[in-house]
Amino acid sequence: MRDMVEHYGQTQHWVSQILEDRIIDPAQLTTQYAELPADSQDWPGWLSEAASRATATCTDAAMQAQVFNAAGDERTGGQFWLLSLLKETVLHGYDAAVAAGTQRDYTIDDDVAAELISNHLTMLTSPTWATQRPDSAAALHGNGETLLCHATDEPGSATSRDG
Repeated sequence: MRDMVEHYGQTQHWVSQILEDRIIDPAQLTTQYAELPADSQDWPGWLSEAASRATATCTDAAMQAQVFNAAGDERTGGQFWLLSLLKETVLHGYDAAVAAGTQRDYTIDDDVAAELISNHLTMLTSPTWATQRPDSAAALHGNGETLLCHATDEPGSATSRDG
């Protein structure tokens, strides 16, 4: 739980910094991350502060501003980072639901899930990913295999299971 809380809060602060400073050059991205409070009783406030900062940062102006887009596609950097924040919220919201034993109640709108998957696949096939994670990028190219994603809630489709 500690690792998830730390990662999630740091990501919100990190993306906020990118948008606040209108960083265009990836070489200018900060390598300093917000520090998770040692006392777990302080984590909710720290996460709330990170979320408030991200919300305040994602203005209309930030969505249109010249900002580094790690996917390197046609979207503005603000649009890319907003979807990245949403992905983090959805994924780590599920992580928290699993930790609390309530994941069966966790649902995601189909359109949102599809958009987040597309966003993630765009990132994984981007020049930025190839530069930052060359082994992962090479593995994604594979040896002629095909990657297939399908809904598990459709009649006749495979079911998912934990583990």
